[in-house]
Amino acid sequence: MAEHRPSLDADSLGDVEFTHRWYRRFLEALQEAGYQFTSFTDSLGAGDLLLRHDVDLSIDAALTMAQIEAELDITSTYFVLVSSALYNPFERSHSEALAEIEALGHEIGLHFSTHRYWPADEPPAAEAIEIRVAAEQAMLETVCSPVETVSFHRPPSWVLNRTFSGFRSTYESRVFDEIGYVADSTQRWRHEPPDVDSFPETAQVLTHPGLWAAVDADFDERVTQAIRDACTHSERATRQEFGTETTTGEST
Repeated sequence: MAEHRPSLDADSLGDVEFTHRWYRRFLEALQEAGYQFTSFTDSLGAGDLLLRHDVDLSIDAALTMAQIEAELDITSTYFVLVSSALYNPFERSHSEALAEIEALGHEIGLHFSTHRYWPADEPPAAEAIEIRVAAEQAMLETVCSPVETVSFHRPPSWVLNRTFSGFRSTYESRVFDEIGYVADSTQRWRHEPPDVDSFPETAQVLTHPGLWAAVDADFDERVTQAIRDACTHSERATRQEFGTETTTGEST
């Protein structure tokens, strides 16, 4: 068990707000409780905490979260899709954001979507998964230095508590079933804020940066805003590339 110092408990954190302010207070509470933030490649012991982010909606949101963590001297791992409908890690501004996240001391990993290749009810052989993961990791290596640990996107049951020879998984038993696991997926934290004072002695914490912003909002609002932001970004980048920017917003 971590050697707990006096800390902020769930009551002092209050109801979960999916804001950067609340997230910062949550991290401070974990620090004050004596937890040590570590990497997926390290051996784990009492008081160690793995902080992971699945970048589903926005690389810009991931950068903001990375900056907050760096200000607190916390490092974490950001897992990035190479096949997102909302962002392109190979586009210049996004690849620059990934580089900045790395420069802040964080790690980048592959967020791998099995749904792109196989139906959820038809599990492939481990070798097939490893071949696809290796191909996407090679793509991601053209813009950053991804770690070998992989996070599965919307993980089907057949990747849970499973090991692979070609890479580590955030859902291996060692870092998933055998330790505590806390996640904000689809904002499940909203009504039951994590109670830091009763946290497991070793844990993995998962957040999705796109669910957090300066002001609170629900899951559907966050997804809608991510779609709007992606469309705005695409229009701006396209107009810049083809020189069609006008004061009226119309093509020339």
